[in-house]
Amino acid sequence: MFDEPSSYLDVKQRLNAARMIRSLLKHDNYVIVVEHDLSILDYLSDFICCLYGTPGAYGVVTMPFSVREGINIFLAGFVPTENMRFRDFELSFKVKEGTDEDKTKKKKEETSVKEDEKVIVDFTYPAMTKTLGPFKMSVEAGKFSPSECIVMLGQNGTGKTTMIKMLAGLLKPDPRTGADGELEIPVLNVSYKPQTIAPKFEGTVESLFRLKIADSW
Repeated sequence: MFDEPSSYLDVKQRLNAARMIRSLLKHDNYVIVVEHDLSILDYLSDFICCLYGTPGAYGVVTMPFSVREGINIFLAGFVPTENMRFRDFELSFKVKEGTDEDKTKKKKEETSVKEDEKVIVDFTYPAMTKTLGPFKMSVEAGKFSPSECIVMLGQNGTGKTTMIKMLAGLLKPDPRTGADGELEIPVLNVSYKPQTIAPKFEGTVESLFRLKIADSW
């Protein structure tokens, strides 16, 4: 039995944990996993039980569903086999608000507006590099628009936070070779919430385990 095995892990280590758990499955045993990450849940599971209720008061465990059916029931907030709605709203994943037709119509409307009153639709940033000691990151030029939620996906130590800091103006990118002046980063109102790690135990994870569970042995 595993309780939230992928918490605090990056995407690569989440997959490693999922593969390890799957490898434990034999013909004469079964594995139960409590998981909140839907992508890992999809990759890891053969069957899914959804839980609903009030924290600290009561909880209900549904019958096992197939992976697809279980995830869709959780997203919909409704259990059809029990005719039970446990959430007042559905969880939907929209790539972007508005269709291509809406975008075309909006661009035509914008072209009719005076140049100084034109609404800026896309925010662009240039190709950048950043060197921090032995680490070097290369960022391709890109853009983003309102009503978009962009996810930066990758394992720890590959530069996700560094890029956010450059867009937020907390770090300056490396100067371009043979170019005069600094790169122009778009001026944005950025809400940057840093991830601060403050370990209280000075030692290895193994040492902490041995200290905490010695009595159990």
